[in-house]
Amino acid sequence: MQTFSIECVSVEDFSDAHQLDLDTVHDTLANSDFSYGTNDVTLISYYTVCKMFGVRPKRDFMKDDLMVALGS
Repeated sequence: MQTFSIECVSVEDFSDAHQLDLDTVHDTLANSDFSYGTNDVTLISYYTVCKMFGVRPKRDFMKDDLMVALGS
């Protein structure tokens, strides 16, 4: 079996970094086409989440494979 790791940021860290209201971010994600339920294993590309909220990616976060972890 081959294992791997993925670099992620939490929804909370994403919201803080982009000065977005966390409740608004959660509501937008809950009403989106992404289904994440109550787990922490659903990941969305950082660039996709930036596009969803109309924010520019931060230099500190700029990595091709960075993901935002959704869930509880």
